[in-house]
Parts: sequence; structure tokens; C-alpha cells
Amino acid sequence: MAYYCSFKPLLLFLFFLIATTQGRDSITTHLHFFLHENYNSPNATSITVINSTTSNPGDFGSIGIFDDEIREGSSVDSKLIGRAQGIAPGVSLRQTTWLVLLNFVFTEGEYNGSSLTVVGRATLEGTSERSIIGGTGKFRMAKGYTINTFLISGGPAVHLIAEYDAYIVH
Repeated sequence: MAYYCSFKPLLLFLFFLIATTQGRDSITTHLHFFLHENYNSPNATSITVINSTTSNPGDFGSIGIFDDEIREGSSVDSKLIGRAQGIAPGVSLRQTTWLVLLNFVFTEGEYNGSSLTVVGRATLEGTSERSIIGGTGKFRMAKGYTINTFLISGGPAVHLIAEYDAYIVH
């Protein structure tokens, strides 16, 4: 008496079961906020820790760190909702360009206690797009991108404001 058993249907069913129970519905969130950076002032939120040893227009080789404010609006009096903490080395020999690695750490509102990790190229001209490569709290396993435009106010080299739109899948 021959006994025939095929494991293919069982394996397919198990793979289907695992795939459907492990997944979850993704949420897409759009955030709009303003980064406020102060430098060369008594309340500096950004400093250069290594100065470039070359005399190029791009500040190649310099490294800055920052703990900037995230606010709801472009006004310095708008509600503080978090911090933008990170590092930005100068990476271009020809223009002022940084490779920025930063965490948006939210301290108020719906996303209090959550953070986003963002990495990418930044310049002071036009808009910059960067990748969201992770997050914590409500943004755990986040991916997406940010688009920002720099607005300079308060005179040169005093106060920088960047308007951000973050598109997050989590």
C-alpha cells in the first residue's frame, strides 16, 4: 500500500498565514514645521566643532553639530514642538553643501516622545530633499522623505529658519 502526501499545499498555507499575520496597515502622515537655528549668538544652537583646513568655497571638511528648535511656525514666538539634533559635515569642494544626519525629536503634542531619523544632502539654495530612514515611538519603522527650504532672517550668520514638510509612512 503506497502512501502519498504532498507538503506543497500545507507550505503555501503556512507562508500565507505568516505573511498576513505579520503585516500591519501602514499609516501615511504629513507634518509641516519650522526648524530654527541660532549661531554666533549667546543662545547658539549650532556650532562648528572642526574648521576646514582648506580655503575652498564649500567649507569642505568642517563639521558642525546642532540642537535646533522645531516650532509650529516661522516666528520665534511660535509653539516649540521639539528639537532637531544632529551633525553636518561640509562635503563639497565647490559650494556650501552638507551631509546632514539628524533626529527630529518631538516633545509636544500628538507625537510627544517620538522621533524621526533623517539623512541626506543640504544646501542653502533652493529646496533639499532627504530620506527618512527610521523612527521611534509612533514613528517606529518609519520611512519616507522630507522637503525643506531655507529662509534666512535676522541678518547673515545669526538666525536660520528652514520650512519642512515630512511625508512619513509608519
